[in-house]
Amino acid sequence: MAKGLFTQGVCVLFRKPVSAAALQETLKDFHCVGQHESMDDDDAPQTLVYDYLPHENGHLLVTPASAPWPDDMGDPDESPERFVAWSLGQYAPLAFPGCLERASEQSWGWDDGEDIAKQHTAHVRLLISYVLGVEDPHEPEDEVPLLPEDYDPLQELHFLSRAVSALLEMPGAVCYFNPGGEVLRDDDGLRRGMNYAWSHELPPLDMWTNVRLFRATEIWSLMDTVGNGQLDLPDLEAVYTTDDFEPSDIEGFLRSASLYMLQGNDTVEDGDTAEGPGNINWMAMECVDALSDPPRPTIRWIPQNDSNPPAELMERGSLPESDMDEFDDDENELNDDDINNDQFADQEFNDDEFPDDEFDI
Repeated sequence: MAKGLFTQGVCVLFRKPVSAAALQETLKDFHCVGQHESMDDDDAPQTLVYDYLPHENGHLLVTPASAPWPDDMGDPDESPERFVAWSLGQYAPLAFPGCLERASEQSWGWDDGEDIAKQHTAHVRLLISYVLGVEDPHEPEDEVPLLPEDYDPLQELHFLSRAVSALLEMPGAVCYFNPGGEVLRDDDGLRRGMNYAWSHELPPLDMWTNVRLFRATEIWSLMDTVGNGQLDLPDLEAVYTTDDFEPSDIEGFLRSASLYMLQGNDTVEDGDTAEGPGNINWMAMECVDALSDPPRPTIRWIPQNDSNPPAELMERGSLPESDMDEFDDDENELNDDDINNDQFADQEFNDDEFPDDEFDI
């Protein structure tokens, strides 16, 4: 579900249900402007409404649910309420079914994340919207402004992180879960990550987006980012021969490339090159669809050495025929200093660390 009625969404998992009154007390530093009653959701009957950029009709919606996070859309006949909620982005825009399972399997930044997240029995969803109070939010998009003119996703995520930090101090809070970025963090991990970013004057990308590692074949690996869409950026992929590169170097390269795009230095397009891991050039390949769930457009980085990725790792998705021309390796080249992969190197990636299930094309 792309951004629309809702522009950002995160979640806090709890060991037991929490009341709207307890949430309101915890979020007392935020301005509560009302409460919405749901007529068709017994698990989440109330939503607290808070101001967020009131001059832009922005609101923070906080919904406590007395059920575990629903990691699938349900059936339109057997569970129509859940199916419609997923379809409208009420479980976070950019979230895709199976996001909690994937976040748990790829919880590189929090070793205990997979096991501890299973302890939750309830959750609280936090959403940002600019259409609350609009006469008919289901009007065609060209008639209802879904985003303000000076829309700033970075500001939204910082605001949501403040609210999440407060909720994590509540009794029974298990962890922070970002469905669109497929990230899990406990209270301490989120606090340390935010403080590190603040002290280095960097956006806390690793608190909002995940980097995942897959074994594609016996020889080739895939690493990708998930969640860049929250920042209106494409996600990134890198395919590489497993024995020739350190996963931590690939992770640092993808994080630095994401930061490069976020800082607005330039767009990354088909055929652009940048010096990356192995002190060689890597070439960018625009793809309509990723090699792994969730479905999304990506920039895929290919090492320019003597190795040739298998055909299945070079699939772009359903691009028009006119866009399938050969790349010109020398057409564009990014400044080597612009994408510096040391800043975000994560030493928790080891050569032999892969999810239990092999990557499935």
